[in-house]
Amino acid sequence: MIRSSSADTSSDAPALRVGVLTDIHITPPETGDEWFVKALRRFDAERVDAVLVAGDLTTWSRRFEFEAAIAAWRKVFPEDRRSDGAKVERVFISGNHDVDGFFYPDGKFASKEEALRESFFYHRDEWWRELFGEPYEPAGIKVVKGYAFVLVNWWSRAPSVYATNPPRFPLAADVPPEENPAPAFLEKIEAQLPADKPFFFVQHEPLKGTVCQCDPDAPLDATGQILARHPNCIAITGHMHYSLTDERSIWQREFTAVNASCARGFCFSFPGRENGHSVTDYHRDPPFEMDRFDIQAVRQGLTMDVFGDRVVFHRFNIMTDAPLGEDWVVPHPDAQALSCATQAPPYAFAARAAASRPPRFPADAAVEVREIDDGHRRTELGNALDPAPRPQIVVSFPPAPATPDSDRALDFSVSAELRIQDMVQVVQEKRVYSPNFCMEEALDTAPVSCAFARDAIPKNREIRFVVRPVGNWGKTGAPIASPWRKFAP
Repeated sequence: MIRSSSADTSSDAPALRVGVLTDIHITPPETGDEWFVKALRRFDAERVDAVLVAGDLTTWSRRFEFEAAIAAWRKVFPEDRRSDGAKVERVFISGNHDVDGFFYPDGKFASKEEALRESFFYHRDEWWRELFGEPYEPAGIKVVKGYAFVLVNWWSRAPSVYATNPPRFPLAADVPPEENPAPAFLEKIEAQLPADKPFFFVQHEPLKGTVCQCDPDAPLDATGQILARHPNCIAITGHMHYSLTDERSIWQREFTAVNASCARGFCFSFPGRENGHSVTDYHRDPPFEMDRFDIQAVRQGLTMDVFGDRVVFHRFNIMTDAPLGEDWVVPHPDAQALSCATQAPPYAFAARAAASRPPRFPADAAVEVREIDDGHRRTELGNALDPAPRPQIVVSFPPAPATPDSDRALDFSVSAELRIQDMVQVVQEKRVYSPNFCMEEALDTAPVSCAFARDAIPKNREIRFVVRPVGNWGKTGAPIASPWRKFAP
């Protein structure tokens, strides 16, 4: 069993401090490394013992991308040393772009022969040893200051997940299937896992039924079912690119799971929002009437402090260094209490949803409605704007920040209503994010807008637009509305 002496819980100094990033996607020359270096310098100033990157070091699986990632590391931690000379551990794993990126359409590999030479997929152990100085294994354990990190590298999904007919990914042809190594590895080392302190499970893909999903009773996958026997496990994952301002980025039931967001940008969001960014919304019919929020501006990270009685996650905006919300404080669980269901974990979804408070607009909030002729809807694919100008009705209103007795609204319900004497009908309802919902609340001050196609709103009829703020857990606050008006043909 992996053990260490207990930390002094009376001290403010953690027993272990770890900088946590994911999805850094170093991709020269298209992108630089400034956000990665900036985050590493913050971690150096915080005197971390280790830096964890939960996959997607690169974008296209190319050798020079891995070289750029380790070069950025060495700018800040030459010879794996902090500026004060102390050792800092690299806790890196691979993600889908590191392994499977060679066959993605934008990877620009001209041929299978080029991929055989230049892709990490075909040189995993060789390049990992050369660049990172350690073996590359499907799964393994790294111990930092007596705390165990169970590390699972990406297993290729080429034969199953990406198979289409005709093949969409021709470079993936003849790639042999790979099996998820986590369940077998966990079964093998389970007896070694500590019971008296937390241990950390790290893979790129979120565990099914945990973070950033809406069903508090969703079933766990095979890996999660094993971890469920260990309430002192904290699973840290990436891949989803969901913002740390979304409180569903931490989940607790049988164990704890944390979404580490994304360090490079290219943020994703829950589907269905008019200005959201979700693969589910690609090829939406009809397309959304608005562009996405600024997905490239979202560059987020975590610092994890491990004390003798708790683990604290500090979430921050890499570019501003500002906190993105209150710290998540995870007490070391009482395994007996959890197994007997006599004590709800503090970050259980259902309990937090029940305790959440409806958001509230400021007292002077008003709804503005204007007609424009030069609006733009998205393209059929859904990730760019159609250049053709389009008549639209744009509804604008202020954000709804948190107050002492209300939660912050991250998105809003906007309804177009039609009045027919004593009856009111909803003509169309949309959901829209605040444009800066991924940022710290101090930056979330810009007006929120929601666009409607002008030809979707009845003409010469009494119309108003009603806006309701929606909290992180779905509770809806009191509405504000525009005056009734008629739109000319």
